[in-house]
Amino acid sequence: MNMKKVRVKYIIVASLCIFSATSSANIVKVDQVLGQLNPIEQRIEQTIERAQRLPLPVPVPQISIDELKAQISEPISSLPNVLNININSQNTAFVEVELENGFRAIERQWLLMANNQQLNTLKQQNVTIVSVKNYNALNMSLVRFNVPQGVNSKNELLKVLNLDESAILDRNHIYQAQTGEPTAEVTPNNSITPYCTQSVKIGMIDSAINTKHSAFEGTNITTQSFLPKGLSSPNLHGTAIAGLITGKGAKLSPLLGSAKLYSAEVFYRQSEYAQGATLFAIVEALNWLVSNKIPVINMSLTGPNNAVLEASITAAIKQNVLIVAAAGNQGPASQPLYPGAYKSVIAVSAIDSKNQIYRWSNKGDYIDFAAFGVNVVTSQGNGKFGRESGTSMAAPHVSAALSCLLLKHGNNKTKALNELTSLAKDLGEQGKDTTFGYGAIYPPKSAL
Repeated sequence: MNMKKVRVKYIIVASLCIFSATSSANIVKVDQVLGQLNPIEQRIEQTIERAQRLPLPVPVPQISIDELKAQISEPISSLPNVLNININSQNTAFVEVELENGFRAIERQWLLMANNQQLNTLKQQNVTIVSVKNYNALNMSLVRFNVPQGVNSKNELLKVLNLDESAILDRNHIYQAQTGEPTAEVTPNNSITPYCTQSVKIGMIDSAINTKHSAFEGTNITTQSFLPKGLSSPNLHGTAIAGLITGKGAKLSPLLGSAKLYSAEVFYRQSEYAQGATLFAIVEALNWLVSNKIPVINMSLTGPNNAVLEASITAAIKQNVLIVAAAGNQGPASQPLYPGAYKSVIAVSAIDSKNQIYRWSNKGDYIDFAAFGVNVVTSQGNGKFGRESGTSMAAPHVSAALSCLLLKHGNNKTKALNELTSLAKDLGEQGKDTTFGYGAIYPPKSAL
């Protein structure tokens, strides 16, 4: 393809992206569209050829094919402001709505870490209590309730409920799987040595796993769903993450040679490309993993800061757990995303095979490490293998490394983290920086 044709397709794709961004629920996948542009392209080329005979005040910028692919390989997606999550054609599990800053939550639903006095106060108010649950592993109790129409802010609700600002109260926010764009071409990863070959326990909070995939033959995977009854979890994202951790095959080497993987299913389908998880489900997943004494939990998801999320993370970490999270795929200008942005959580950005930062990777002083996460071969929900990109693909490297180092150091978190930091290859600015953190973590030449 010559450069003129590349520029023409770029113009057409840009127009499609603008159209998609202004549509409430349209999704445009660029790779599927490019092959259908020839008739339009030819007409635009003829127009450009005529225009090029005229003097131009500014030269037309050149763009390479690689640059074009880099700019348009991500799916362009949007969700409606109000979205029903349906169990079937007759029953709706819940309704999610868009809030400020593009974040989402269950409509009019809030969570409160309540003591008995607060619970009694809540019962006397004009609210609908959905559930009251004790989470023994996290040493906390959580009330889920719906508020009347028109109560839209935390300050309003604190006043209505007669609670002070110290109350751990927040919305039942929706958190997103950090999904990158799959690539059709599949060639094996460079053969890697697992971080260790001993049996280690590791957990993940994600979507379902296609455990019938050939990559998981002979593996040890325990799954548990935390979705409402009747609502199923898609298996795309979870299968890819699990494949990196423990999957095996001609095209795939696992990061852990012998892992006991505990997978908490929290994600439901929002659209063809988007998956959401309620905070309530994430709290339940954390409690389950902590109760199973999982030392490292991988969370390849992001969303807003939330008082209940922070309290739950803190409670888990007090039980001698390390939590590793994807930094996010919203780009270097993105606001901080959570849980990765919490100081107590280990946030991971993604690099490619040349140690260049993934173009959509979040940046910030909360970044702790970087790892390989661009065009990574892994297992896919459809039973095949494919390449995936994103900070989600990078986080399992750090989770796997920490699982092995904890085993090596008798579950001493400080020693494990100190050794991981010493193993990191410093990239970018000297010392810890906002792009690579302490540096890149790579599979070892010999097991840790």
